[in-house]
Amino acid sequence: MTTDRGLDRLQQVLRTLRQGDLISLGAVTLVGAGSADAVEAAGVEPDNDTLWSVTVESEAGWYVVLSQDCDIVRDPGEEPCIVVCPLDYVSERRWQQLRGGPYSPRHFPFPDDKGLRPDDGRWPAASLLYVSSVDKTALAHPSVRQLSPLTGPQRARFGRWVARRYGRPAHDDLVERDVLSTAGARIRKLARGSTHAEGPTDVMRLIAATEEWYVEATDRNVRLHAILTEGSANAAGLGNNAEGDWQHRRIERAAEQLRKDLAKRLPPGCGYALAVNTTTLDRVPTSQYLSWSVWTLEGSDPLG
Repeated sequence: MTTDRGLDRLQQVLRTLRQGDLISLGAVTLVGAGSADAVEAAGVEPDNDTLWSVTVESEAGWYVVLSQDCDIVRDPGEEPCIVVCPLDYVSERRWQQLRGGPYSPRHFPFPDDKGLRPDDGRWPAASLLYVSSVDKTALAHPSVRQLSPLTGPQRARFGRWVARRYGRPAHDDLVERDVLSTAGARIRKLARGSTHAEGPTDVMRLIAATEEWYVEATDRNVRLHAILTEGSANAAGLGNNAEGDWQHRRIERAAEQLRKDLAKRLPPGCGYALAVNTTTLDRVPTSQYLSWSVWTLEGSDPLG
């Protein structure tokens, strides 16, 4: 039975814990049959028809919190567990790939400057190959350590990465291959160019001003929605700080120029019509917003 002091301690821990934080408590239980890497690593060779259960602990000794903040703070009587995945070690080459693309639905790189890397051969990454649950009451134990290695923006990207793993949009494979991968590569190139250009084009400014991208796709029509804010438009040079207004005509021209730039790079004969729309979220009806899917540009640095 948890004492009043224990409850106070637990509530304090839950208030300070967030998605993307690390805890030193956890393990992954796997159930299978016959031969498998996990059971062989445990030094067991079961028969082909033997059912088995093994518990695997993280080599790093850390587990990444996957639960959303609202579920973490919820009373254990209502939400008794948090969901975690192990912090894994990958090679430096793999870690650099995770930072520069392509997008991985399985691994998310963690910062290398927080004492998480024990040597030059092991680099930290969250692994969604295995997930498990930890009872919240155990978090109040004095031996459980907690670490918050992600910055606010990194934590937000991590949250989107977790959501994408379990809620990836069901686009047709051809939309991903012929449209989104091609358009994403071009947008990333323009974004990199804008940081080095002495006089960035309005298309580059539009990309820099885009806070988030969404996709709306049907059988043969793909619409990319670029979400801007007043602050991002001003910072990119597409707003007017003095008058507090947007430079609408420049934004519209830039969106059309971007559409043409992207459309001419699509595979010949792919048959997709491409559109680029610029808007702010407060102007989008809920019914329309629910039909959109968040578009994470593959290759963007999740720790950048």
